Amino acid sequence: MPPGNPGECRKWPLISLFVMVQEEVTAEVNVLLSLKKKYKELTGEDYMPAAQQTKKPDTAGKAKQTAVTSAPDAAGVKVVKDEIETQGQKVREMKASGATKVM
Repeated sequence: MPPGNPGECRKWPLISLFVMVQEEVTAEVNVLLSLKKKYKELTGEDYMPAAQQTKKPDTAGKAKQTAVTSAPDAAGVKVVKDEIETQGQKVREMKASGATKVM
């Protein structure tokens, strides 16, 4: 129930708008997380942005394990990677505009 003070009543639309924006950010973050999960299912590795891929840890043991399993579909991996980058940019822009996600 809105407060009795008429001046305070005008704040309620802003609060509901803020909650809607938070929910939108949360939904977009969840899309990003599901894309990263899909990437991991395809490749067997966590997604790392290009900036973090310059320094790779020793993966000699992983290479053998990956070779035993089927090789990932390169085209499918590229599509998912592009979707992750696009979605990540969208989330960054939303957060830069002051929106935060709902916990």
